[in-house]
Amino acid sequence: MQKQIEVKIQVIIHATDDFEKIKNSLVNVFSLNPDNFKIQNLTGHFENPITMLTIAIKKNTANEFASTFFEKMKKSDLRIISETLEEKITNTGLKIKISKQKIILGKIILDDKDAIKITIMIPVYVKKNLAKIYRQTLKIPE
Repeated sequence: MQKQIEVKIQVIIHATDDFEKIKNSLVNVFSLNPDNFKIQNLTGHFENPITMLTIAIKKNTANEFASTFFEKMKKSDLRIISETLEEKITNTGLKIKISKQKIILGKIILDDKDAIKITIMIPVYVKKNLAKIYRQTLKIPE
C-alpha cells in the first residue's frame, strides 16, 4: 500500500460490556499500542455510564492495520464491501462497521448493530477515482 492512509477506530462500550476484553481484543487482533487509545467517559440514556474508546492511527501502523483487517475478514464480508464500496465511501473516508462481540473471539465480521466503527481515509484528489483508488490501495477485489 503506497498511499498515505489514516484509520480511526471508535467503539461505544456500555456498562454491560467488558471494557478490558474489547480493548485487549482490538490490541491483539490489530497489533495496536494500548497506550494510544483515548478513553472518554460519558453518560447515556437513563444515566447509564458509557465509555467511548477511540484510536487514530497513521503511517505504517495504519497500513499494517488495513492489511490485517482485510486479510482476516471473511471472504463473503469482503465481497459485500467490494459490492457496496462506492456507498461506503463518504467525504471522511471508507466507513465500515464490525461486530464488537465477534472481535473478542478474534473474528472480523461485518455488523451494523452495537458495532465498532472503522473509518479508513485515503487522500484522493480526483473524486471520480475514489472507488478505484480505495480498491487499489486496500487491495479490495472487484
